[in-house]
Amino acid sequence: MSTEDKISKLLAQILRATYLGTVPWELSAAPLGLTKNTDNFVPTFLRANYKGSVIVVYEERGKHWTDEDSFNWSTSIRFGFIVSGEVITESVRWSPVLGQLYDAAKKHASGVDSIIDNLLD
Repeated sequence: MSTEDKISKLLAQILRATYLGTVPWELSAAPLGLTKNTDNFVPTFLRANYKGSVIVVYEERGKHWTDEDSFNWSTSIRFGFIVSGEVITESVRWSPVLGQLYDAAKKHASGVDSIIDNLLD
């Protein structure tokens, strides 16, 4: 099985566990290595401990230069691991499971369900 296939399988497994509430996602500041000396911006960086490893899923926005004076912003969702304080990104290719994991992790970390429940009472 290729690394890409293993990552896809892992993403599905983490997504399932996230839906069950067994993965403790938290909002965190992105490590400087992702944004220092670059035009990239990481507005949402989520991390969790999963089976003894620190996993991360985050949104990265960056400039895509089309000419020396013009550019467009691009957005990508990335998945990776933190090893020795550095993010080791393993998945940069878009997949529906990666998008679902990002959305579920963000919802879990924000505590939006608790906020809504409190407001409904």
